Order: sequence, then C-alpha cells, then structure tokens
Amino acid sequence: MCIAKRKSERMALAVSIVRRKMNLRGVVPIVIGAILALLGIGLILGGGKLITLGGSWYYLLAGLLMAASGISLMRRRIAATWVALLLLVVTALWAFWEVGYDFWQLVPRLMTFIIIALVLTLLVPLLDGNRKFLGVGSRAGICLALIASLISFGVGMFKPHATVVAEKGSEAPVVSPDAGEADGNDWTAYGRGTHGERFAQFNQINKSNVKDLQVAWTFRTGDMAINGAEYQGTPLKVDDTVYLCTPLNKVFALDPVTGAEKWKYDPQIKETPSNKGWKRCRGVGYYDADKAVQSASSPVEHVDEVAATQPAECRRRIITTTVDARLIALDAVSGKPCEGFGEHGQVDLLKGIGPNTDGSYYLTSAPLVAGNVVIVGGKINDNLKTGEPSGVTRGFDVRTGKLLWAWDALNPKRGVPLPEGENYPSDSPNFWGTASYDPQLGLAYIPTGNQTPDFWNGDRHPGSDEYNDSIVAIDVNTGVDKWHFRTANNDMFDYDISAQPILYDLPNKAGGKTPVVIALTKRGQIFVLDRRTGTPVFPVEQRKVATDGMPGMRISPTQPYSQLSVGTERFKESDMWGGTVFDQLICRIDFKAMRWEGEFTPLVEGQATLIYPGYYGGFNWGGGALDASTGTLIVNDIRMAQWGRFINREDAKRKGFKPSTEGEYSEQLGTPWGVERSMFVSPLGVPCFKPPFGTMTAIDLTNGKTKWQVPMGSIEDAPVKGIVPGVHIPLGMPTMGGPLVTKGGLTFFHGTLDYYIRALDNDTGEELWRGRLPVGGQGAPMSYVGRDGKQYIVVTVGGATRTGTNDNRGDYVIAYALPGVAK
Repeated sequence: MCIAKRKSERMALAVSIVRRKMNLRGVVPIVIGAILALLGIGLILGGGKLITLGGSWYYLLAGLLMAASGISLMRRRIAATWVALLLLVVTALWAFWEVGYDFWQLVPRLMTFIIIALVLTLLVPLLDGNRKFLGVGSRAGICLALIASLISFGVGMFKPHATVVAEKGSEAPVVSPDAGEADGNDWTAYGRGTHGERFAQFNQINKSNVKDLQVAWTFRTGDMAINGAEYQGTPLKVDDTVYLCTPLNKVFALDPVTGAEKWKYDPQIKETPSNKGWKRCRGVGYYDADKAVQSASSPVEHVDEVAATQPAECRRRIITTTVDARLIALDAVSGKPCEGFGEHGQVDLLKGIGPNTDGSYYLTSAPLVAGNVVIVGGKINDNLKTGEPSGVTRGFDVRTGKLLWAWDALNPKRGVPLPEGENYPSDSPNFWGTASYDPQLGLAYIPTGNQTPDFWNGDRHPGSDEYNDSIVAIDVNTGVDKWHFRTANNDMFDYDISAQPILYDLPNKAGGKTPVVIALTKRGQIFVLDRRTGTPVFPVEQRKVATDGMPGMRISPTQPYSQLSVGTERFKESDMWGGTVFDQLICRIDFKAMRWEGEFTPLVEGQATLIYPGYYGGFNWGGGALDASTGTLIVNDIRMAQWGRFINREDAKRKGFKPSTEGEYSEQLGTPWGVERSMFVSPLGVPCFKPPFGTMTAIDLTNGKTKWQVPMGSIEDAPVKGIVPGVHIPLGMPTMGGPLVTKGGLTFFHGTLDYYIRALDNDTGEELWRGRLPVGGQGAPMSYVGRDGKQYIVVTVGGATRTGTNDNRGDYVIAYALPGVAK
C-alpha cells in the first residue's frame, strides 16, 4: 500500500509539473504578445497622427508590424518571431537612412526593437509552427548577434561621441609666443585682463602631468547657495591675495597658497521682491592707482594730482556691486570701505534710473575697471511689465565715485550725465553682463540686451531696436559711442548679449594683426568685428526670416548671420529624440504641430512656436576663452529648445498660471498679451531633440575652421523626474559658466550638470583629467602662480544651475595644484 501511495504521489507531482509548464507555455506568449499588440496600437495611432501633420510614415508601418507580431505571439505562432525580425531589419534600414551613424540618434530608434527581437527569438520553443529555419543553431546565432548589438550600444553610452573629431597631428602652431605675459603671475580682472581672454600663459600644469592634479586647499565662505542664490563667480588674484564675492555680495580676501582668510566685508544687502530669488555675484574689479593704464585723455582733470591725494590705505582697491544696487570701493589690504569714494565708500546706483518701487534694478556681474573709470550696467526684470527702470550704462571715477558720464540707447550721443534729480528714460536696452576695455583705443565694449518685455516688441522705442543685442564701443572718457553692431535686427526671444566680449589681435593675411572684438551671442552666432570700426572681419550676411506674427509686432524681414557659429543647425523632424521610440514619436508629433520656419519664427496666440536656439543660449554670460598664443577660440554652449505662445491674461488667470519673470508664464503688463513658454521635453522629461545638449568647441580663428567639438558633461548627477541616474554617461548636458585656457595646452571647465572639474586637451578636446566636486559648479575657473612657485587652478562651487531645491548646495572655493612642485 505504501509503495502504491508513493507512486501515486510521484505521478501527481509529475502531472502538476507538466501542467505548470503547459500553463507557462501558454501564459508567457499571451502576456508578452498582449503588451506588444498594445504598444503596436500606440505606434499606429501616433504614426497616423504624425502622417496627418506631414510627418514620417515609418511609425505607422512599425506599429502595424509590432501589433501583428504581438497578435501572432498571443496565438503562439512562430510568425511572431519572423515579424519581429523583419521589423528590426526595416527599422535598421530606416534609421541608418534617416540619421546615418549618429550614435545617440540610433539608440532610441534601434534599442527597443533589438530587445523585442531577442525576446521573441528566445520564445521560439514555446511557439507552434515550422522551425526549419529557426533551429537551435540559427536561434543561437541570432541571439548572439542581438546581444552583441546591445552590448555595443551599452559600451558606447559610456564613451563621449565627438560631433567634430580633431584631425590627426592637429597641434596648433604658436602665433604669439608672449601672449598673457603682461599680467605676470596674477589674475587681475574678471576675464584675467580687461581683454576678457581667460588665457593664462602658465604651463607648469600641462598635458603630461594634469592627471596628477590634487586639491591644494578648500575654503568655505559660510554663504550657502540656497533660496535662489548661485555661485557663478570667478575670483581675482593680485600680488599675494585672492579676492572673491559670494551671492550675498560678501567679499573675501584669501591667502593664495593656503586658502586662509585675510579679511571679509559684508555689505548687508537689502532683500527685495526681485532679488529674493536671484542672488549672484560673478566677480569684483581691482584698481591700483600706481599701475592704472590710462587712455589717451582722461575724463578727470589733473589725474596725477587726484591720484596723489588718495589716502594710502585705498591706493589699491576692490570694486564691487550688490544685488540691492550699490557700487562699493574697499581697501584691498584691509577690506575697509574707502571713505573718499561716494558716501563712506558707497554709491547709490538707483539714483537717476527712474521709479523702482519693487527693487527691479540690481547688479549681478563684475564691474569693469577701465583705467580710472569703473563702468557698470544693471539687470532689469524681464517680462513682468513695461515701465521698468532705465538700462543706462554709467561710468564713475574709480577714486571718488563721481558720475562722469552716462550712455543711454535712447540718447546715445549725449554722454554727459543728467542733472541731479532727473531720471534716464525707462524701458531702454540694458547691459547686464561684463564689458571689456582696450586702453590703446580708449574704448569699452558693452554687450547690450533688449527692451523688456522680451517676447512682445510692438511698442519698443526706435532706439531700442537700433541698439538691442549689440556690441557698443563707448569712449571711456566721454561716454559717447563710437560705433555699434547689432547681432539681431530686432529681438523677440531674449537674445541679449550677456557674454563678455573678447578682444584679440588677430593675425591677418598681410602679415600684420587686426584688432578684433569677438561677440558671443545666445543665438550661437559668433561675430568677429574690427574693434576700431565695428566692421565684420568674418563675413556676415542678412538672411530672410519668417514675418507672420501677431498684428502690431515689429518684425524684421532679415537677420544677421555670421560665418562662425556653434549649434545653429536648423531643426528638422528627424532631429527629434527621446529615451525610447515611443516618446520620440510624441516629440515628432509635437514638433510637426508647432510653428517652425527657422530661428526667428514669431510667436502667435493659440499655437506653440518652437524657439531654437533657446533664450538660455547658445552662449550665455559665462562667455568663452581664447588661447591667445595660438589664436584658438574655445567656447561652451547650451542647446535647449523651448516653445512659446501668446496668451490672453484672463485665460492665463483662469488656468491658474502664476506670473514670474523667468517661469512658464509672464504677464507682460502694458502689452496686448501675456506669454506662456516652457522647455521642449518628452513625457519622460528628456529633451525632445538630439544630443548633445551642451558642448565644448574649438575654433581656429586664423582660418575660421572648427577644430573639434565634444559633448560636455554626463547625466550622472542630473535628476530627471526626480530620479538621479548615478551613471557616468557623457551625453553632453546644458552648460553654464565659462572655460579657462592655459599655455599648458589645457582647457579647464566645471560648469556642467555633473559634479566634476575637467581638463581637456586644447588640440583634440580629449578629456585628460576629471576631479570630483562636492556639488556642481557654474562659474569659470581661474589660474595663477603663488609665492611658492606653484600654479593653481581655482573654482567657486555652490551647486549645479537652477536645481529648484536647496539640496546638494554648497559654499566652496577649491584650489588645485600638482603635488611636490615648489620654487
């Protein structure tokens, strides 16, 4: 009886196992097939919608094949695998036809279908039908090929894919051996000197040893970058002191070798509704009465006598501005205010700019010290309302604080300041970045913005259109402009020039040198102009643009385009991207549904208009760097498309939109329309257009050719939908800040969304070193040689740009040097 019972139990167990296997064999194909069929139906519906918009037919075909494969799989037919393999072949042919060998374009097009083909090949033993051509050997070969493809894509994701690859043997010849030497071991202005080149002739740190770079010292300021404060500064180093400012406008003096604090000054800024969420200090200025480079004539009578009467404690001074609109002079040795400057060391910059009830005029960028004149502009709130304060640019005596001149786009030839008590006209184009200065010509080069609001231009002053988005060459002695060059004929998209112009003596074909000013624009256009006259050195052409905007808009039929540009290729449907083929399809539908006739397609009501290059850049305030020894321009750019449309303010109120200056809705009070706008991203939160989203590019100015272009930054620390990837995939992310170039053949940069400072090879763009930062950075690195004979690289680090939270923020100043190097 026991033996029979055991046999019966074993038989029941065997039957149970067989039934489970049969159930598995039946359930798995049905579940996977149903998923495929549903996904296929999604592609069919989306593909049909895309076709009605004039888009690609591929997605409809792919959806039909995917649905057919899913239905066959639910019926356990081997045809499901054949259809899946056919779908992969068709997709591969289509993908290579549409985007060639662009790695990141191929990823969403092929990965999904490779995985589907692999799964259905593995499921063949569960399917019914003739397996004559899908025997064990064939299936193994197909699976190995598909797995190899997945591995290849996986490995490729962890490698940078240059968009322009450097030619072999592309080492740049030296054209100016003594470049940078005039500044000695110091960094005395925002862009190192007043030319804004960001070039240091030091080569102690070079390609062969940069891998050994280590942290030399770290300083914590105590001002955390929270609640809208951002560290975007570049420190100065003069003699034996490093000077820097925090977002709250505190100024620190540090020992350049140890990082020890020498002194601190706190201006105790007043918080206003406007600066409450927007606190920055990108740099300070430096003045030495004994070394000031004076231009041909001076706006101050008896210059030597005035200098001689300055107190000894303020012959060397730090000039700083504040987010509550003050200009301050400090003794460089003690940090105490210079009593003879303005009123007890301060000048009120709100005087003369008009009504300012909400603090909407404030300063964020480094002041320019041009000889004995300090030149300042100001930031004005965008897009809230008309009637904002004047955008006047002013020149003050750096020793007394006296207002010497005022340049106003609405009265550009006046020069002399208005009488006490009068206000400069409101709503004029402002200058909110940092300017440059040529002491030989006596000219300061001012980058201007446009009249607010940004997106409606129907009511702008004629002078606003004439001087918007311009480089203006102003005589530092009179405040009168000698010439100006518009980088946009009129602006509807916030294409301010915010980057510091770069001054360079460019070798010419005649064997001499042409003094040029290089204007880097948010449009990605690079205008190289003779800085004596404003005449383009590289060709500029006027191209026709779309003009079909709203009634009342003033739209130019042409816009200027330079021979030199970065990231300005016109979008087409095949450039749309996504994490998968499904959200890529949604992006293509959205793209085809938008208005898009090129860069200057005007906004209208109701239908979204694509905005690219976006209003964050191209090139933003961080600017570029110039290897003055070789004539190589090195720039980082942002590639983030947006969309926008005009909206009735009552409709916006009913929808619950909250107005702000830079958010997704702005009222633009005083104009006919509000404006709704946002980033152009997929449902997964990734950009709807192909990578890279930020690059570093090297351009040989001796011939105008792009030497190399590489993606800048990885997804490692950049949250998407609140999820931080944590893997170092160098996709190329939006950048902020600017580069530093050295004669050691290196470009240093830390304005990426991941937490790294990098050193790139100037000749190839190859990453030679990467150092982990405690949080992200946004400023621009600087370099100097300390009293110990070591070359240092210094960065300010407070967190990656605009994270929207107070997480992962900091207050760091970090210096790097090589170990064991000394005098």
